[in-house]
Amino acid sequence: MVNTILVGGKVCTPDKVFDPGVLVIDNKSIKTVEDQSKFRVPKTATVLDTSGCWILPGFIDIHIHGLLGYDCMGPDLDQVIRKLPEYGVTSFMATTMTRPKEEINSLIPQMASVLSDPPLGARCLGIHVEGPHFSPKRPGMANPEWFSLLTASEIDWLQTIANGLVRMLTFAPEEGTAMDVIPYLIKNNITPVIGHSNASYELTEEAISLGVSQATHTFNAMSPMHHRDPGVVGAVLANTSIIAQLIGDGYHVHPGAMQVLLNAKGISRVCLISDAAPFAGLPSGKYNWGNQDVYIDGKTSRLDDGTLAGSHSLIDTGFRNLIEILGLNISEAIQCASIVPAQSVGIGNIKGQLLPGYNADIVVLDKNYRTLLTIVEGEIVWQAN
Repeated sequence: MVNTILVGGKVCTPDKVFDPGVLVIDNKSIKTVEDQSKFRVPKTATVLDTSGCWILPGFIDIHIHGLLGYDCMGPDLDQVIRKLPEYGVTSFMATTMTRPKEEINSLIPQMASVLSDPPLGARCLGIHVEGPHFSPKRPGMANPEWFSLLTASEIDWLQTIANGLVRMLTFAPEEGTAMDVIPYLIKNNITPVIGHSNASYELTEEAISLGVSQATHTFNAMSPMHHRDPGVVGAVLANTSIIAQLIGDGYHVHPGAMQVLLNAKGISRVCLISDAAPFAGLPSGKYNWGNQDVYIDGKTSRLDDGTLAGSHSLIDTGFRNLIEILGLNISEAIQCASIVPAQSVGIGNIKGQLLPGYNADIVVLDKNYRTLLTIVEGEIVWQAN
């Protein structure tokens, strides 16, 4: 898509909203963003009339397991790539779950195979390994029988079977000698993330000082905050350097707690995620994920005992909730859904913002913040009928 121009919409940059604005795409990049009144549309250009719509940077979901019956962990990753743009997602991290080692040894290479020649759709930024390096005291839906300790040799094995595509790893730093492995993760260009952890406040602070830069689905599957024992949650709230991932579906975290997190961290340190299960978006019913029955009620995804099993919502729902429930303005919500996720994985200089020179990763939303059009690196990958 060369010299395509989006005209008439409300174009949201980090500093202002051009209303009505113009955004010019040149090949894979953004060339120009400015006020419509100052721009003369070339007669030879391809023009898309986006009057009355919101023009935003595409959503970046760094913690998602799948959607619509397709699991990121395995060969269905190709379908995840194709389907995500319908929800405004232009980039994502394909996230694994805890499985027996022989299954991991089979499924991760299949993910790498898909990523060696990905289909048209959302850009997969790499693999996010979530488990099996957890605390048995904070397993979430994961089966503790399959847990293992994090070591340098484990990282080497994971990167070997993933063809070097592991870019993020969630683990409990208090288990075994995991603290010693944090520098090795960073050396191997893997973002260290604390999660499914029962660590103390003090140990979490030490892990952050060693390089842990994010917390997986904050508040969920981690030691809670008590005024005499602040735990992982307390350390995440208190430490300004760590980014807090937030599931914004309204069920994993009460809106009041979401507000506490935003007040404590500020929007520049909160990263919206979906944690969407492979059955996100499907009708109510009984499904199977990782050899466990999962029940969807139209709002949540749960195990038989009521344990939340990923989210039933995609990141666009969380984006709307930030605006409609918490009262963020659209520029603030973009910070959490696009800018912070890009920065958190080291691509904030090319993705997550509508600025000249950045990748043309764009989502066009209607007045109700529903996706109408998704562009990835200058190419239309999804549009509503």
